[in-house]
Amino acid sequence: GGGRTPWGTWLTSEESGGGSVYEVDPNEPSGSDFCRVPIVPGAGGNYESNAYWPSPDNKYHFYTTEDSSSNYRLTRFIPNDSIDTMLAKPRKLDRLCGASGALSYLRIICTSGCSSSTPSGTYSWSSSRSPASGDQPYPNAEGIDVKGNELYFVTKGQRRLYILDLVDNTWTSTATIQSDSGNTFSPDQVARITGSNSPDDLLYFAEDGSGNQDIHARGLDQNGVYKFFTIIQGYSSTETTGLTFSPDNKYMYFAHQGNSEVWQIWREDGCTFGNGVYLDVNYHEFISRYLRR
Repeated sequence: GGGRTPWGTWLTSEESGGGSVYEVDPNEPSGSDFCRVPIVPGAGGNYESNAYWPSPDNKYHFYTTEDSSSNYRLTRFIPNDSIDTMLAKPRKLDRLCGASGALSYLRIICTSGCSSSTPSGTYSWSSSRSPASGDQPYPNAEGIDVKGNELYFVTKGQRRLYILDLVDNTWTSTATIQSDSGNTFSPDQVARITGSNSPDDLLYFAEDGSGNQDIHARGLDQNGVYKFFTIIQGYSSTETTGLTFSPDNKYMYFAHQGNSEVWQIWREDGCTFGNGVYLDVNYHEFISRYLRR
């Protein structure tokens, strides 16, 4: 869970029922290197992952998912300060910690294909966390990220990827994973979408499920067909998690959760792990072939 801030610090969410979200800056002295941020309500929740959007109104919009089957909401926080005002503060932890702003909560309404595998509709932001009649459910939301003007988040129980157009207030949805054997699987993380839109880019993800817990990627093979690749073979007893890359994409980092190990991987040819566009997707079950949207 968690997520980056626009200025390179880290947000970490508490998935504890009464949780909060904290910002961490490892460059600050010990004891003053973290603070609670006001991007979720003080009453607490089962918070999971975070993302932000530099909106056309010159404000950062911060989003937080909630991994719960009841009393859940995807939360949006808009600081009162403009982007320029926030970035002008020299100490990074002074930009969001203690900021004043407005909280609102996502309401999704289905208007088309509501009983199909690809429903769509409109959405709005409410001042109330309570569900309303006609709301499209989206329980157990975890991974979230923003690319351009689109917000992506996944719900592991529904096994769905929701895509919100942040400009025109519409949304679409699709089943997250289907293998060529017809089996469906449940990703719980979408960690980052960034870089170019080159067709040569690989999509990387970690795994939490049965069998070996590996690092995989999806990309074009030499015949121009999207295929599923195993990049690093992991252990059979513990999930791979925390997948990320160095700024130049030449170093891959991930953890074996149960073994308390953090690995650094690089290519012997000195090349990057793709041109910069990748989604880090953790799976609850083994993916036998490839990812399909």
